[in-house]
Amino acid sequence: MTEEEGLFNSIRRFPEQRAERSRFEADVWGKYGSRCAMLVLDSSGFTRNTQESGILSYLACIVRLRDMMNPILKRSDCISWRAATDNIFAEFETVEGALEAALEIHRSVNAANIQVPNSGRFGVCIGIGFGDVLRSRSEGVFGDEMNLASKLGEDLAGKGEVLLTESAYQEISEEYRGDIIARKTNISGVELSYYIIAGANS
Repeated sequence: MTEEEGLFNSIRRFPEQRAERSRFEADVWGKYGSRCAMLVLDSSGFTRNTQESGILSYLACIVRLRDMMNPILKRSDCISWRAATDNIFAEFETVEGALEAALEIHRSVNAANIQVPNSGRFGVCIGIGFGDVLRSRSEGVFGDEMNLASKLGEDLAGKGEVLLTESAYQEISEEYRGDIIARKTNISGVELSYYIIAGANS
């Protein structure tokens, strides 16, 4: 089982016999397992803005966002990042590194004052998780905390907000906790505790 083989190709050999699964899973986690913070960014109002302003107009905003992201992430402890449609996915050594990057992204987006025709100022929403995941350079990141970070960034966060999972919150120091608001919700049948960074959208 090699990195070049790819995570999904490796999983094609997932054993049918339950007795064989423990060793197989240990091998997969040994090769692809990683403990990290993950940042999931989504643009605000993609569907509505595309309908009102056209796809090319909105994609121009996405291109400007991607151009801003690279220097910000290079200055952080970002391990890797990738873009897909109007999303950005990035992994970090620490939650505080991901949080600092998230706050700088919001500051940069606000300072750029990107205007979406007929819709006002362009903005983004961010979710951050932390935990054990399967990381594949070519295929992305998979795991419970990645799922939760995606729910926060894509479904719950509003424009200019940064939301943290419970695991991510437990990793940050008191320096950051003073500006955090705790919330609970049920989404997709999952009880979810999360934390809002107060003032992130200012």
